[in-house]
Amino acid sequence: MIFFNVCLYSTGLIALQMFRIIQKEDWYKPDVFMYKDLIVALAKCKKMDEAMVIWGNMTDENLFPDAQTYAEVIRGFLRYGSPSDAMNIYEEMKKSPDPPEELPFRVLLKGLLPHPLLRNRVKQDFEELFPERHIYDPPEEIFGLR
Repeated sequence: MIFFNVCLYSTGLIALQMFRIIQKEDWYKPDVFMYKDLIVALAKCKKMDEAMVIWGNMTDENLFPDAQTYAEVIRGFLRYGSPSDAMNIYEEMKKSPDPPEELPFRVLLKGLLPHPLLRNRVKQDFEELFPERHIYDPPEEIFGLR
């Protein structure tokens, strides 16, 4: 979690620079948790471009995100005004070799409330994958979706 703390107190670029230095060390071995921490920290610091560069590096090293990483990147894109990028990550998640988990779906379902067409698409997938789970649909008046 070192990257998270560094990111909170700096521009996030310091964490990225530290990671690049670590990668050059002889002892460095690709580690999904190191990538995950850095991606999550960058997403929380509104550094989505940098987070996606690291995301690409991670997949280049044949490491794959887990449900929390997907959820945080999706949340980052939703928070900072890019539902289409969140949906791109969602589509990538659906193609993942690991079975889907509930967390990223829930993040998307909540974040897409102002975007009913996108939300309905995710809701359909959720209901197919998790038929025993319930989805809360707030009254439309809350979001002015009349």
